[in-house]
Amino acid sequence: MESFVWETSIAASADDVFSLLADLRAYDRWLPNSTAYHGTLQISDEPIKVGTTYVEPGPFGTRHGTVTSLIRPGELDFEQPMTMKPRFMGTIGIQLFHRIAVEGETVRLMRRLELSFHGPVRFLKSPIIRAFMKENDRMMKALKAFAEGERRPPSFANPASGA
Repeated sequence: MESFVWETSIAASADDVFSLLADLRAYDRWLPNSTAYHGTLQISDEPIKVGTTYVEPGPFGTRHGTVTSLIRPGELDFEQPMTMKPRFMGTIGIQLFHRIAVEGETVRLMRRLELSFHGPVRFLKSPIIRAFMKENDRMMKALKAFAEGERRPPSFANPASGA
């Protein structure tokens, strides 16, 4: 298993940051689509709760996600294994863990990504990890910019990425 951590300070309330992460239907308010991220569909519950399911289609596979932990405003976790295209390539196990902690006038967002590779896709691990790193960097920057008051998705020189 591969594990990666991103951390950032955000000048917003813990509840606001949590709400942005938890509102799966409204990610398009702050996270522009990319090569890797095409939106979140088929969300089973509103509002989300532990056990809520969703689908995130992408060019390299489809993520079938489940909310695994939800404790407002400090903890939000997802499990979203991705079935590769074509299917015989296998799956990538994806787990996302978010921790939000108040630090004076700001909050600290920690996002941990755990990846496990099953099937032939494991032979492509290095470029896939690079793509996930790029996409998670993009997501954290977009969330921070929006939460701190920019109420439109930030434009990036190259918004396409490949996770």
